[in-house]
Amino acid sequence: HQLDRLSLRSPTATDGRVSVLFHRLTILAIVLFGLAVPHSVAAAQICFLSGLLFFFIGWVGRDVALRRLSLAGTPIERPLFFFALLTVLSSFLSLAPATSLTKCKTLGLFLIFYLISGNLARRGAMLLLGCLLVSGLFGVGFSLMEKVYGRGMVIAYVAPESQFARSGLRPGDLIWMIGRQRVSSPEEISEVLAKRRLGEVVDVEALHAGDPVPVTLQVDETLRSGPDALGIRADGRSRRFRASGFGRQFITWAEQMQMLALFVLGLLLAGTGRQQRLLAGVVFLLFVTGLMLTATRSVIASFIVASILITLKFGARRMVAVAIPAALLIAVVGTWSVISARRETIARFSDDSTIHRLGFMKAGLKLIPEHPLFGIGMDSHTRFWHELKFPGNYVTHTHSTPIQIAMDRGIPALGCLLWLVIAVWRRLRSLHGCAMSAGDRIGAGAAIGGIAALTGFSLSALTNYNFGDSESLMMLIAILGAVNQIEVAKQPEAPAGAAHAAPA
Repeated sequence: HQLDRLSLRSPTATDGRVSVLFHRLTILAIVLFGLAVPHSVAAAQICFLSGLLFFFIGWVGRDVALRRLSLAGTPIERPLFFFALLTVLSSFLSLAPATSLTKCKTLGLFLIFYLISGNLARRGAMLLLGCLLVSGLFGVGFSLMEKVYGRGMVIAYVAPESQFARSGLRPGDLIWMIGRQRVSSPEEISEVLAKRRLGEVVDVEALHAGDPVPVTLQVDETLRSGPDALGIRADGRSRRFRASGFGRQFITWAEQMQMLALFVLGLLLAGTGRQQRLLAGVVFLLFVTGLMLTATRSVIASFIVASILITLKFGARRMVAVAIPAALLIAVVGTWSVISARRETIARFSDDSTIHRLGFMKAGLKLIPEHPLFGIGMDSHTRFWHELKFPGNYVTHTHSTPIQIAMDRGIPALGCLLWLVIAVWRRLRSLHGCAMSAGDRIGAGAAIGGIAALTGFSLSALTNYNFGDSESLMMLIAILGAVNQIEVAKQPEAPAGAAHAAPA
């Protein structure tokens, strides 16, 4: 019954038992999804797909019981339909159709919006947002403790004949994961490798000057014979690394911290009660701290710009007066964080990371005029990396969402994505106006927070392919879907037995 209170439509006498059961399971899956998104893409997708299955069974059961079909629209159908259509067409015309068609499954992530809008009432939407925030705070706490305690093992010595030396590792580098298992000593490395079969290639998560380096090991008798045979010595744990929460990817964690911090900023700007503002301020600072610990320049920069823009648009005069000095302070702290976790050349943009990123972008831009309508197909560039004249041997993406979308799916698809962003922005702007007219500060703050999260994500997309990052995209869709439901309580509820319709 507590789950029914979160639902957009409580069960009635006309619903079958199967429909009621699966409807409640759907609500439970959505709540668990909100807790899992900041930490595990696998767990989040399991919850999402389970909720989608439960929703479908309950929806069909309800409509059979009511003898009518209940379908309704949301603000994103039209641009999303054309974006999906162009994506599928580009995949069929791809340089590597099998690779691109397999990648089309990522379009299903947009069903998260429909899963939320078809099931959650205002109370449920607020609980989902609360789950995202609380779960994110646990990740921040873990990152802070990890910084204090240290991570992995710093290499003090590498024998010239060892596989680690042949893989490019050198004294001063950091090893913190072997085969996706955390390690902090040669003994732990040996334990992990001893469980692997001979000839198996194992990925090594290693850092050089704070940045990841691609390293693999092929398990042989020498690696399995004990820690002394590894050819390396350790010099304790390291605190010079980029925080990533419970996951492995610091850029993903930075994107999530940015969105959560900007959403809380929206609540601050709405001007709720004093205690609520104090709590929101503390939570905001914690998420900003989590973002700083990632030492991710592009996301920190997009967060600062988005914060200033949103404050200028929606903040009171005193908030605007505070915003500029606060942004400058965050910029200084962010620069110090980047230098301390990585290296000084990072701040001067003369490092290898910047040079490679610009090289990937230039290579992608050159391909767009050659395939303007449908692109080369999603991920097809990974199959023809050198043929398409991408620099280096490290196969990745262009590090820019607009360039990647135009290169992969064509310029029309990029236009549809921009159309989609504008449609969502207009919907959130409308929700903000309605909430302000009704004197609903929480609803207004949630709408501002949704706009802020979308703005930060869009700015970061210029120098990050965050649209292709499932974890980041799932969190953004979850925030936008939940905010879209905040106003539902302002609308009159349908009479018992009436067909359910999701909010337009």
